[in-house]
Amino acid sequence: MKLSVGGPLVLRLVIGGLLVLSGSMKLGLFKALGIGPLAMDPLDFAFSIKGFQLGLSDTLVQILTYAVPWGELLAGLGMLIGFWTRASAIAVATLMLIFGVGIISLLARDIPVDCPCFGKLKLFCGNQPLGVCHLIRNGVIAGLATVVAIVGPGMAAVDLRGLQGRKA
Repeated sequence: MKLSVGGPLVLRLVIGGLLVLSGSMKLGLFKALGIGPLAMDPLDFAFSIKGFQLGLSDTLVQILTYAVPWGELLAGLGMLIGFWTRASAIAVATLMLIFGVGIISLLARDIPVDCPCFGKLKLFCGNQPLGVCHLIRNGVIAGLATVVAIVGPGMAAVDLRGLQGRKA
């Protein structure tokens, strides 16, 4: 697959930025900093996980409440700086696929769940409960992350191969 010279860099920055934003919001980092529209409480995400009605124990919900956002944050940072870019891209695509399976489960069981995926910003899908729009959004992110996993980090990456002058 051939992209323009800056293509992988642009994809990395967009995907990485979205994942860092989402993970940071879910962890409550913007709330701690007092940044209004981005402020969110981790409990909001915990209630969203419970809303999937998967019979998860409270302990597992608590673990997921922090593990998922940290996964998003770390994978997003990896994409942004081009560190372990392919692994980060695969992690992003995997997260989006897992989220997609969860959303399909909700749709199949006709359970409306609001997700604080991007906090009060409601990026791309507005105020509607998890549904087809979220599937499409996550599918696009997964697809773009897969492209990065295939073509590599592109320019301005700190991956060791990139720093050594070899094509990563």
